[in-house]
Amino acid sequence: MEDMINEIVTKAFNIFKKQYVALILGTLVALLGMVFIITIPPFVFGIYFMCINAVKGKKVQISDVFNGFDYFFTSWGLFIVAFLAISVGFALLVIPGLLLMVLFQYAAAFAILEKKGAISSLERSYEIAKKNFAFSVVLLILIAVINSVGGLTRIGVLITFPFTLLCICLAADKLTTKKK
Repeated sequence: MEDMINEIVTKAFNIFKKQYVALILGTLVALLGMVFIITIPPFVFGIYFMCINAVKGKKVQISDVFNGFDYFFTSWGLFIVAFLAISVGFALLVIPGLLLMVLFQYAAAFAILEKKGAISSLERSYEIAKKNFAFSVVLLILIAVINSVGGLTRIGVLITFPFTLLCICLAADKLTTKKK
């Protein structure tokens, strides 16, 4: 598990180094566009889209962030269902909410990677994270720590957010490739 985490973080860092300008500027565009609440899920999907293209070895364009709008209904469906489930989990003494966060962390990546709908991608994420639970817990903790550090400096989020999404996309890809 430690080797797999190390491999994913190293690979994400190498991808990020090659395409950092587009990833950071795309994240900035998304953050500015998130002023309108209705655009938040599609813009998050847009950053995922950029990261998945980077994982596949494609050159990322800043305009790719707008491709998240191709998943408008999927992104909103996924965010609403996951938010409600995780909120209910947190209301039930926090632990169930944390478990659902671990189990649903790959859902957006699967929605794009495997062209699945909201519920199907949540089910797929649940299935993969459950089979690789310890790895998924460690990955979520690592991502939370990295994003917390980025959040402390405010502007650091422009670097940490796309980097951690790269980690999630790489993990989702690796875990599904491993299972085939």
